[in-house]
Amino acid sequence: MESTGEAYGYAKAYVEQQIEYTKLDLAERLSTAISSSITTIVVLQLIFFVLGFFSLALGLYLGLRFGSYVQGFLVVGGIYMAVTLAIILFRRPLITNPIVSRIIKIFFEVK
Repeated sequence: MESTGEAYGYAKAYVEQQIEYTKLDLAERLSTAISSSITTIVVLQLIFFVLGFFSLALGLYLGLRFGSYVQGFLVVGGIYMAVTLAIILFRRPLITNPIVSRIIKIFFEVK
């Protein structure tokens, strides 16, 4: 009878340790996912700032070349429209699949 109680104590301790391990593992994976997301957001914001300044510069440059700022900025707008359509058409391989793969890698990576 004494060994049964001892086995129960070991089993209970094992389950409690597994629960703690699972909590720590989940916390690590969540913190990795969140920090990766925040880093991506910050980098994308910086890219948008740079892209905005380059777009403005290109619009002004083309405006000078064409003799009309309206035409220069229309060309830049057309470029953005073409890029947007390409992204919409290829959003699954360009955006969705890499994001899903990254999330799955973070959460289901075997250690």
